[in-house]
Amino acid sequence: MINCFGEVQNLFRRAGCGAALLALLSACGGGSGGGSSTPPPTPVAPVETPRYLLGGTVSGLLPGASVVLANGTDKVTVTANGPFSFAGKLAAGASYEGKIDSASAGLACSIAQGAATMGSADVSNLAVRCLPIVLAGVQERIQRVDGMAQDGVGNYYFADASTQVIHKLAPDGSLSIYAGMPGKAGAVDGPAASATFYMGGRAPLVIDGKGNLYVAETCNGLVRKITPAGVVSTLAGKRRANCSATPAEPDGVAVYADGSGTQARFGVIASMVMDPNGDLLLVDDGQLQVRRVTPAGVVSSYIVMLAEPNGLPRAGRVSQMAVDANGVIYLSNTNGSKIYRLDNNGVASLVAGNARTTGYDGKGVNASFKGVRGMVFERSGNLLLADRDAIRRMTPAGEVTTVVGGAVPDATGKSVDWKILAQISIGDAGNMLVFDASLLRLSRVDAGNGIATIPLMLSSMGPADGVGAAARVGNVKASDMCSDPAGNVYLLDAASKVLRRLAPNGKLEVYAGIAGRTGSDDGARLSATMAGPVAIACGADGAVYVADKALNSPSFNLRKINADGIMSTLEPLPAGGFVLQQYILAVDKDGYITWTEGSGGGIYRRPPGGVFSLFVSYDALMRSFSDSDFGLQDILPYSMVFDSKGEMYFDDYYHQVIYKVSRSGAVTVFAGTLYSTKNADGGPGVGSLSFAGMPSLAIDKADNLYLSGQDGVRKIDTAGVISSPQLAWGNPIVEVLAFGNGTLYGYTARAIVQMPLP
Repeated sequence: MINCFGEVQNLFRRAGCGAALLALLSACGGGSGGGSSTPPPTPVAPVETPRYLLGGTVSGLLPGASVVLANGTDKVTVTANGPFSFAGKLAAGASYEGKIDSASAGLACSIAQGAATMGSADVSNLAVRCLPIVLAGVQERIQRVDGMAQDGVGNYYFADASTQVIHKLAPDGSLSIYAGMPGKAGAVDGPAASATFYMGGRAPLVIDGKGNLYVAETCNGLVRKITPAGVVSTLAGKRRANCSATPAEPDGVAVYADGSGTQARFGVIASMVMDPNGDLLLVDDGQLQVRRVTPAGVVSSYIVMLAEPNGLPRAGRVSQMAVDANGVIYLSNTNGSKIYRLDNNGVASLVAGNARTTGYDGKGVNASFKGVRGMVFERSGNLLLADRDAIRRMTPAGEVTTVVGGAVPDATGKSVDWKILAQISIGDAGNMLVFDASLLRLSRVDAGNGIATIPLMLSSMGPADGVGAAARVGNVKASDMCSDPAGNVYLLDAASKVLRRLAPNGKLEVYAGIAGRTGSDDGARLSATMAGPVAIACGADGAVYVADKALNSPSFNLRKINADGIMSTLEPLPAGGFVLQQYILAVDKDGYITWTEGSGGGIYRRPPGGVFSLFVSYDALMRSFSDSDFGLQDILPYSMVFDSKGEMYFDDYYHQVIYKVSRSGAVTVFAGTLYSTKNADGGPGVGSLSFAGMPSLAIDKADNLYLSGQDGVRKIDTAGVISSPQLAWGNPIVEVLAFGNGTLYGYTARAIVQMPLP
């Protein structure tokens, strides 16, 4: 049977209106043949599914900047603040996820309310917020100089323990990374570009006549070699699990051991030189030892015996070392007040210096030093010394004179403003290079005492008020920075005894105290004075708390600057019998205040209107570890924060974990794995943290933690799961974190960077 209606429709679609159509109509009873017929139904137009626009609002774009937003493959470029929408429409029930695809250089953007399901109307609530990445200061490519060397063709090499790399400065002024991966701590050998280091606070460098560069890593406990072809290998030592030279490692092996290659163990390597035979000589101040490492990696050691005039030799600690052309070793004592010469019988005899005076020229015990922190021989056979604020010269006979610095001006007759010279090296042409650890300044000194600053760390001249790139934020520690709910960042300038405020518009200015004036006066913030501030904390009500040294006392007072700008002294802070000068202050949303001093025995808490009492006992916490006999007997926090429920979190540098403390004082391991340094993502017991850099905690409004110093900033959610977010500021070496007004702030290389969070 012919399906007449269907065939008619098909023919109409094919526009075949000729004989075939007539024949078909006839077959269906149409035409002039009579008979009854049923008219075809009227075609119904298809119903179009409603579709809606997806969009939102962009804020914070600077003139000329843009941000590219994406929802799947649909993208839109926004060049001005205000509303935006994607070109493609979405049906009701369709899921969407708006993301930041890219942004102009120097711009950080986040998107809130970006993922949901379309309803039956346009969506316009995607909130895109952008900020300039650098809020104030200027980022430096070199953050610190922990080791320094020069080769025979005029290249300088700098070990930077903050970034875990070795920089190379060519004679033409070009700076490059010679070895290591910025921000990546480890002990990976191989090509220099993919090798990793864990240097710690000291990383002496030595270069031999063949161009091989050697670096001693305090945290790894290794001596590494880098060939001119850029190949890194481990010469001696076995990587330890912790950046602390403790009596034993978790595997039960002693830290200090002689032997070949990985059989050797090192403590804290304070200095390193090369003797004429090609052996490396190291001062290992943990065990009063001088260590010798042959080119084959065989390590031997001997105890240093120091001999004073008319006195019997005794074992003593030494710090710096230098070797003359004949292989004779010179040593300084730990505080840098005396210089010794090591005799063939293994006894170090005093050559110059005394413990009674400082900074005087003269011969033998009539000469004195302020604090020698670097030693290097000239071709003439005289010893050059970096002595706090001056370069000194000592002859083999012990005659000491000041070359430049201190009371001796430079070639132009100007006084030299060095504060703490920590490194010194000398090139074949006789030009010296010195590094001031206080000013963070590299200076080249020629034979005529002409001094030039090497333009690598110019923004580090100490804190200075200004706006944006004109501001100088100085050197910041975890206890020196916090942010209030309005997004103001507070920076403690302990040396000047003031507190500075960095506003969201990038303006840095003194907020409290009088620069250079010591006191304990309360009152209006700009007329109040501080004696020795060591830590700050920001309250949820806009108040700022300060731990300040009490006048004429070793103790500290808790002081408060309320939201109206009035400073008052609340009460003395508990004394902890501290070992390290590390102070931490924190406050929660309800006004509970916590305080600790380094390894002072625990964390103290003060309830609102109450008094301080011991809240977390480090001794009790250590006893809760079943594996606490491995020598890591200290809890060492650097940062404390509170979540929205008033529960506290603090890091432990020694054990590589984050603890959570309930309001009642119960302590649990919240994130990381005890003694594990793998930097793996995952939950407690699976994820791990290296603590390769200085740790600092911040917590956002959703109670997610952010932790610095872990091969980049790590994120820890409310379940303790560690992840590695890709932040818009890339991977700068961020040392200190703070959070306020939806923004994550970070201190990196003398600059404050920022990142809006959803």
